Amino acid sequence: MNPNDLIQRIQQAIPDAQVQPSGEGCSFNLRIISASFADESLIKRHRRVMATLNDLIASGDLHAVTLQTHTPDEAKS
Repeated sequence: MNPNDLIQRIQQAIPDAQVQPSGEGCSFNLRIISASFADESLIKRHRRVMATLNDLIASGDLHAVTLQTHTPDEAKS
């Protein structure tokens, strides 16, 4: 799995997202910063991101994903 593909997918769904992937193969840690996460619970944030990746997980192209989702203010602290 190419990290740039993950960035593109997430940014299509969350246009202001800053996506910082780390990992390789089919296992990634994704740090995602977006103002659109304000007033959303952690679970809602993760569901939004995972909705963009579910087909990759179902196909086996992506096996493991760890998410860190932050608003810009949360990312500063």
